[in-house]
Order: sequence, then C-alpha cells, then structure tokens
Amino acid sequence: MKVVPLGEAFLRITNGKNVPQDDSGDGLPVTRIETIANGRVNPLKCGYAALPRAGNEKWILQAGDILMSHINSPKHVGKCAIYEAEHPEMIHGMNLLRLEPDIAQLDSRYAFHQLRSRKFRSDLRRFINQAVNQASVSISNLKSIDFILPPLDEQQRIAAILDKADELRAKRREALAHLETLTQSIFHSMFGDPVTNPKNLPRLTLPEVGHLYSGGTPSKASSENWGGDVPWFSPKDIKAMFLTDSIDHISSRVIETSSLKLLPAKTVVLVVRGMILAHSFPVAMLLRQATINQDLKAIRPTRPVEPEFLLACLQAQHGHAVSLVETAAHGTKKLTADGLSKIYVFDVPLELQQTFAIRVAAVEGLKEAHRKHLAELDALFASLQHRAFKGEL
Repeated sequence: MKVVPLGEAFLRITNGKNVPQDDSGDGLPVTRIETIANGRVNPLKCGYAALPRAGNEKWILQAGDILMSHINSPKHVGKCAIYEAEHPEMIHGMNLLRLEPDIAQLDSRYAFHQLRSRKFRSDLRRFINQAVNQASVSISNLKSIDFILPPLDEQQRIAAILDKADELRAKRREALAHLETLTQSIFHSMFGDPVTNPKNLPRLTLPEVGHLYSGGTPSKASSENWGGDVPWFSPKDIKAMFLTDSIDHISSRVIETSSLKLLPAKTVVLVVRGMILAHSFPVAMLLRQATINQDLKAIRPTRPVEPEFLLACLQAQHGHAVSLVETAAHGTKKLTADGLSKIYVFDVPLELQQTFAIRVAAVEGLKEAHRKHLAELDALFASLQHRAFKGEL
C-alpha cells in the first residue's frame, strides 16, 4: 500500500473565515461545529454570515470538500462531514477545517471514509493538545499523519462499498428518528394537546396528580456516601425517555441514614432547576429503583395514573413548560411551584391510559429492534473500514 503524509493527498487544508453572525436568515449560511453530525452536513444547523457573496467567493465551499472539527471537546476533535453538490451554498466558518482533495489522485468519498476510520482517529489523537476546557489539533500536525493512497480506481471501489454500508446505517437511524416521534403522535391523536385541550377532556394540575418530591445531595465530604450501587440521577442524566442508570451512584447507607428516598421503578421525574430549562423541559421515567438530586422532582401519584401516560402528558407540554420557567437572582433557570401548578394531566379513565401504555410498549419494542439492527450495522461498517484501510477489502 502506498502511504503518504496526509498533506500530500490534499490540495489545501485551511481554517474558516471569522465572519460576523446575522441569524436573521438574510445572509449566506455559514458552517459551524453544530453543522456536522453523523458524517453529514446539516444546513439547518448553520448560522448566517453578515457579508455579501461578491468578494468572498474563495470562502464558499465546493462539492467534495471535507469539513473537520479541530477545536472542541477531545471526543469531537476529528469529527468530519463531506460537502455534497446538492447542499445549498455555504461559507466556510471558523473552527472547522476545510480539506480540499487533490482530485487528480484522491477520491473525496474515499478520503472522507479514511478520515472517519478508527485507525486515523487513533493517529489523530496523538496530536491533540488538551487545554482546560477544549482540545485542538494543528493543521501542520494533521498534515503529517500517515494517509493510505491506493490507485484512484481502487479508492472508488472502496468508497462505493463503504457508502452502501453507511447508507444502510443512515436509513436505520432515520427510521429510529421517526419512531422517536411516534409516541407523541399517538398521544395527540388519542387525547390532544393538554394545554389547549381541543377535545375538552377533564384535566388536573400536576400537583393534584400526586406529591412532587425533591431529592438531595449526600455530603461529598464523606467518601462512604458515594460509589455504591444506588443510582443517583441529576439533570445531566435526563437525556432519554426511559432511564436505566445514572452517571453517579451513592451508597445504600445514605438511604438508611438520611431523608433521601429510594424511588420505585417507573417513577416519572422532571428537571426543575438548571440552565437547560432555558430551552428544554427534560422529563423521563426511571426503570429501576433510584434516587434523585434536588434539581429534579419525582411525581409520586396519589391517584391511579399510568406512568407512560403521565410521561407523555408532560412531554406534550414542552413549549408550554419552557414558557413557565423563571430566572433566579443568581441567573439559574427554575420551574417554581406556581409554574408546576400550570402544567396539566388529563383526568381520563385508567382503561384508556392503559390502552395508550400498550401502544407505547409496542413502539418501544420496534425501537429496540431497530437499535439492535443499527448496532449490527455499526459493527459491520467498522469491520469493513478496518479491512479497507489494511488493504484487505
């Protein structure tokens, strides 16, 4: 296999233009780190450049250009995406490197796949400079990394194989994304919006459904309180609809010696304090016994209610809940008791709630099957990548 320094395979590797932002939507789209995900460019995540097109043509991306994150958290340095012909015209913005392939010797899709390979990412990590809150890699170090450069026709053959495998993964992710919205679609079809209540169903306020329990934080001065087997959830854990484990754990002795309660499985929790409330209303269901910190509230129903139904009721009020968020004196966002009293739960027969819960379970079963298939496709793709860049594909 022919191996060259990466800089010899590309015509240019440049940083983007530092342009004034104009998020009114009137300027040209400008790339930023949020623009790239899963190897793809998302135009909807672009900002806008407050500058005219004329005179700035050299900053406009061309089909086949590869964008790479080189300043970010360590795990995101090296994240890249390919700019395709069908993308709208975009300005190359700061903090993303633009790698322009030398088309006389390098196929852009082959290059893209090699830059995403485990071996290349491993080589890249050797050159990452770790700062306090940020990591980076220099263009000169990037150019020095070994790059496998077979004949052009061989590159195109490898790229076609990897493209097909990656397409299958993308379709599976797309199906999962659709399933993520299906539960709310079923909820709205059966019950409608809890705030506008178009079906004129009876409603309760959230405090009328049950006790809103606040957790707490065990003393960190005592190491015996931490590192046990009991999950301790905080806002940073509330990133999915159903939760099986937390980042932090506490000792069972804390439950025995303090007022912190062990919540039962299928408890619904919501974030009531934290900066995330500026734009989101995280809610979730705990699938095992666990504890929570004081920035969460757990709903402990005092009347019959299906947890899946309760969870969906809260999720359906995302925008409404965010509008109720207040700002504390020190700047932290919070949902007060007054705000929580303006969040609603439909007071419908338990049998109807159970019908909804059965449908949710069916959706979750489909999602689990798709996740399993996606994991299998990810493993296949990783194997193909490994073989491709060892000359075995």
